Amino acid sequence: MSLLAARVLGASFAAIGLTVLVLTWGMYRRDSLIVEEGAHTQGTVTQKEFLAYSDDSDYVLHYAFTAHDGTSVKSRRNVSSGLWKRLRVGDTIQVLYSREQPRWSFPEGHGLMSLGLALFFTVVLVPITLLGLLILLARAGPASSAVDSAAAPPPS
Repeated sequence: MSLLAARVLGASFAAIGLTVLVLTWGMYRRDSLIVEEGAHTQGTVTQKEFLAYSDDSDYVLHYAFTAHDGTSVKSRRNVSSGLWKRLRVGDTIQVLYSREQPRWSFPEGHGLMSLGLALFFTVVLVPITLLGLLILLARAGPASSAVDSAAAPPPS
């Protein structure tokens, strides 16, 4: 692999790993602040969506609520299958949301970034980032033998 290709690969690993790591902890911090300092209100389930994939499935809950300033907010969140199956369109739910950004919301107890998930991403992403930095900063290899032989005295 050429030096340039190795540097591009290393920079890509480092940049992607670091970016996703920062986003993960940013989401965890945002969700934690909403739980600690956010507003509570009642919302209404407006739609339920089941997205089936070949390897997984998502349970999406669409809901609407009115923020403390009177703003009407429509949102959606992935939720557990248990909550999704329990609720019907028109049911009321408790919603937590950010007072500054009401669109940052989730049904109480569901859909937030957990500490365990943030730590899992950290365990996965830190080695990827470090590997990228190692590849990026690694030396190209030993100096060529032609340069070494020119500096060495001739064999006797």
